[in-house]
Amino acid sequence: MRDYGTATENMLASLTGVITRHLVWIRPRRRDTGLIEAAGFWNGLDVRQFTVGAEARSYAAAGSLLGLDPIRGEVGLNVRMHTIRFSGIPASVLNLLNVYDLRGAPVEVHRVFFDPVKAVQIGAPVRVIKGWVEEMPLPRAAEGQSAEIEMTVASAARALTRTLALKKSDSAQRRINAADRGREYAATSGAVPVFWGAGKSQNGTPPPTATVPATPTTDDRTGGFSGSGDNRG
Repeated sequence: MRDYGTATENMLASLTGVITRHLVWIRPRRRDTGLIEAAGFWNGLDVRQFTVGAEARSYAAAGSLLGLDPIRGEVGLNVRMHTIRFSGIPASVLNLLNVYDLRGAPVEVHRVFFDPVKAVQIGAPVRVIKGWVEEMPLPRAAEGQSAEIEMTVASAARALTRTLALKKSDSAQRRINAADRGREYAATSGAVPVFWGAGKSQNGTPPPTATVPATPTTDDRTGGFSGSGDNRG
């Protein structure tokens, strides 16, 4: 069972009701600079900041334009797909599609509760979805109709289906740690000939190995005659 905190659970147990809102936080990469920038949307009526953990996040108002299918949790390692809908295509969502590369971008969805009488937030936002953008195509609406954008989010179990990279460059390793030189020569590994225990000639081939004369046998010393009689004439 998900822990919403004491204040929220007391409100849920009361008969006064509760208002729920969802916060969508995505961190895509800009196509022009390659930098990762965050964007937030929530189904409220104004731009508002929410504190998630120790981070203050700003969420743009999407109001009724933001729809979220029922979230179903299950035990296991199956990859679940969640659908987030944007009706009417707000300008902020269009900017997201045109400026950023969304595929594979990390996504978090939090649920926040409000008092229906005082309209104040109850407790802290609780995360209900964590995953990555699977797809977010830009549809074309028929004439006289409005379009709807669907963002498909794969659950965190998607990470278990990714295979290991066969190769990794020095630049990729430097982005993790600028001082790490472990893959500095990865691009030329295997292409440069290395000769162990011998000098290298000018044409890049090892020098010929010196031939050691074999020890002469008894037949070599006697000219091939091995008899024991007297050979004098």
